[in-house]
Amino acid sequence: MSLLHTVKKNVLQYKVLLMLYVLAALFVYIQLLAFGHNNNFIIYRQSVFHFLDSLPLYAEYPSEYYDLFYYNPVFPLFFMPFGLLPIGIGMLVWVIFTALTCFIIFRYLPLKDEENYIFILLILFDIVNNLGHTQTNPFVLAFMLAAWSSLQNGKPFLSSLFMVLSFLIKGYGGIIGLLCFYNKTWYKMIAYGLFWMLILNAALLLFITPAQIITYYQDWLQIISGDKIKESYSVYGLATVVGWTIAERYILIIAILCFLFYLVIHFFAGKNMSQLVAFLLIWVIIFNRASEPATYIIAIGGVLLWYISRPKSKWSSLLFWVTILGSSIIPKDIIPLLDKLRYEYFIKTLLCMLVLGDIYFFTARRALVNLKNNKPITV
Repeated sequence: MSLLHTVKKNVLQYKVLLMLYVLAALFVYIQLLAFGHNNNFIIYRQSVFHFLDSLPLYAEYPSEYYDLFYYNPVFPLFFMPFGLLPIGIGMLVWVIFTALTCFIIFRYLPLKDEENYIFILLILFDIVNNLGHTQTNPFVLAFMLAAWSSLQNGKPFLSSLFMVLSFLIKGYGGIIGLLCFYNKTWYKMIAYGLFWMLILNAALLLFITPAQIITYYQDWLQIISGDKIKESYSVYGLATVVGWTIAERYILIIAILCFLFYLVIHFFAGKNMSQLVAFLLIWVIIFNRASEPATYIIAIGGVLLWYISRPKSKWSSLLFWVTILGSSIIPKDIIPLLDKLRYEYFIKTLLCMLVLGDIYFFTARRALVNLKNNKPITV
């Protein structure tokens, strides 16, 4: 126990955790240079040049990169400061900026310091995984959490900005906008969100014409609603693995019903906002046909937040540590069986579904207690 206490005392400090984030980013950058896993960065970078040249953003460019560009038309503006740099320098700045942005946002989550320490440390494993493929998922998680944090700190205008940014990076990040309705001035937050959306899209006019903006949005809506974006590392893929032939529309209906049911029991359980955020982070990934293994940093963020905000029990602690070890902490190529379970049998999806089940059970039980005791519903 003394060794554990010493580790906690020396590692669980903001300055030490900040150093870990910077060192992790530098380590990943060296790996990127050595192994060249930078296709995503090339896609982002080339989108900047395609955008500046008014070329199609969502067409195939096999001579430049594989896969397609799926992001909102505003994304090239965000990436421009990194894309215009020489590729080696731009990639270094990108991974360090990603790590530092995540650390700063996580540092100021509306949690106790001890809880923030745990969150910052344990989510680092997924951040490293995403940095290794120059993904944008850490920003989606960070901005979704920043929207919640800003709202909790009485800053609805700033919160609405992070909600819009979450949507503009990956459309499903916009689910965090639901928090607007947990604020007394929800109508103002919607107006703020429209303001930020207008400002950020108006910035496109500095480089392209209104007609080009409309074309980009038409192309974007077409590609995100088509079949090319289908990764299906989620309930969709899990259903296929176990041999269930279920039409996608039925899975979508189930997802919506699960979502609505949770909102109802969450209301009667007292409307704890941190628990709602945890639910949204997990639900939006496991019921997302565009999910891939790296996307689970968002769901794991929800798992961490749920464990922190939930009263502890032996079951919840066991489920939490199995989920974190199986999904994040144990690296690839250490346990072949675990790798097979992760990538062929959707173990991340299954574990996060179990955590979601724990959220339902806990929330429903609390709702029943409140109804039985006629306890008033408060935010």
